[in-house]
Amino acid sequence: MWNYSFIVPNLVLLVVFLIFYFSQPHLPISKNRSFLRMLITEIFVPISDIIASKLLDDYHSYPEWLHLVLNTLYFECFILRSLFFFQFTESLFKPKSQRKIRDVALSYVVFSISFCIVLANLITPTLFYLDKSGYHRYEWYNVIYINGFFYLSLSFVRLFFYKKKLDRREFISSIATNSLLLMGFILRILFPRYLIMNYFCMLAIIVTYLAFENSALYLENRTSAFNMESLLSLLGEKIGKSDTIVLGILLNNYNDMREIYSGTQIDKGISLIADNFRRTYPDLSLFYLNSGRFVLVGNGYSTDSLKQQIKARFTKPWKSDESDMELYLDVQFVEMSQDFNIDNAQELLHALLSAFNSLGLVSDSDMTISNDTLKILAKNRDIKRAVRHAVENKSVEMFLQPLVDINSHKLVGAEALARLRDESGSLLPPNIFIPVAEKNGHINSLGEQIFEKACEFIRDNDLEEMGISWINVNLSPLQFLRSDLTSRFSAILDKYDVNPEKIHLEITEEAMIDYALLQKQIQSMKRMGFEFVLDDFGSGYSNVTRLKRYPFINIKLDMEIVWDYFKNHDQILPALVQAFKHMGFTVTAEGIETKEMAAEMKWLGCDYLQGFYFSRPLPADEFVQKYGKNISA
Repeated sequence: MWNYSFIVPNLVLLVVFLIFYFSQPHLPISKNRSFLRMLITEIFVPISDIIASKLLDDYHSYPEWLHLVLNTLYFECFILRSLFFFQFTESLFKPKSQRKIRDVALSYVVFSISFCIVLANLITPTLFYLDKSGYHRYEWYNVIYINGFFYLSLSFVRLFFYKKKLDRREFISSIATNSLLLMGFILRILFPRYLIMNYFCMLAIIVTYLAFENSALYLENRTSAFNMESLLSLLGEKIGKSDTIVLGILLNNYNDMREIYSGTQIDKGISLIADNFRRTYPDLSLFYLNSGRFVLVGNGYSTDSLKQQIKARFTKPWKSDESDMELYLDVQFVEMSQDFNIDNAQELLHALLSAFNSLGLVSDSDMTISNDTLKILAKNRDIKRAVRHAVENKSVEMFLQPLVDINSHKLVGAEALARLRDESGSLLPPNIFIPVAEKNGHINSLGEQIFEKACEFIRDNDLEEMGISWINVNLSPLQFLRSDLTSRFSAILDKYDVNPEKIHLEITEEAMIDYALLQKQIQSMKRMGFEFVLDDFGSGYSNVTRLKRYPFINIKLDMEIVWDYFKNHDQILPALVQAFKHMGFTVTAEGIETKEMAAEMKWLGCDYLQGFYFSRPLPADEFVQKYGKNISA
């Protein structure tokens, strides 16, 4: 007789869990499909086990062929369960679509052999046989244990081999799941008449669900749409499938809308939009990435028609049945091209998020993410890596570009310029890496490194021999915001024993927005002995009248305003130069590339010149070699 003591709690757990599981949304990815297969098998295994066992208790009341079929069915489900648990473990590391055919085929070998042996029992005894006295085990009965222990062993090996691909919670949960299965196998071997293994398998299912399938892990609370982590998982499986659409929907001016309608109203509107998308497009997976960003992923729709439908819906107000609220919102779209030549889901997600950020800056313009977009993003990552490497290793290089006297064309000063190299050793243009450094906050470190290298250069070289009276060092607007800027620069000056009069600090017009802060910083640093130069005049916010309030000694004309003068000889630049001279400033013209340009700037009344006509920026050692003696530039 079979012992059914564990059947009732097992069935209760199973029924409750099934009701709960099928009430939750699930992504169509390998991990979730593997879990669903495990769950369905777990329904059939205990049911077939109970039915087959009950009939054997009353053996002679039923025909022999029925016992034969039911027990064979049970054993087939039994070995199938082991395979599905193993496949779920594998899905944690790589989706089935990305596994090699060889590995997938090998994972089925033992199962296929076991399956055939069990199936053969319908023709000739393999696992069991039936006679007048009832049910008896046969010679190859242990095949079901060999199959089970094989897949359990393979699961443990996979877990330890790919341990780094899982976080601590995932790894411990996977070990716990497979340990419960192992315990169930052992107890079934020790107590074959107790229907106990199904109970341990059900516990393993619950542990797996809590660790990997729990809706709290992959649903966004406000909308009950899938979150960003879920999108990353789905993109990983959709790569290379040309029939898949990925459409991003951005609410225009999201932050402004929150101020206009209030955050509470917009949150309700977000929920209404999510509900509408779910009802209208039930075959598509819906994601919400916060800040008014939705994503639809799936098949069976045309992207163009989908955009038209969504756009049409947003021409109408969003209304709540619970209040008189009416929200008038507009959207823009990010569409992913379907010809990606890439196999990295993280890059796709990064491209999508970057496109969303760009949409916030470009009005009335949708975006399509293509392979070219991904190349640009990859290049940006290389730049970020180079900036981070320069910060961490203090490897920013200082180049120097001459500043020459307008009359003699002799060297009178130099501008210290930061240069970085990529992984191949090639120089990165400053207009590429400086915006990146400003955005991630590394510009402070880069600027300080250049200031220190300029001080080191002044200490180690005879500036007087080269005819240099000062070196200009750039300060970014972000650097200028630092309250400890004076103390940090003072410490560097003391370290190299450098007179601050040898250094002129260049600031751009962007730093002039906050007059009170600018005055405070400049006065503090002027007390130390620094002089200030306004860089790139004509590219930003300042005007001649405002300059009266600032203690600059030199105004550098941006190269664009200089070049524009030579394209169209108007009176704006001459008037500006004369105004600066009248106010007591000296004037430097940047971007000088020809003899004629130099002569024209002299006629306008400039004091200093800088540009490729005299020299490109040079590494510090080359600069010393070239200008070791004061010669005509």
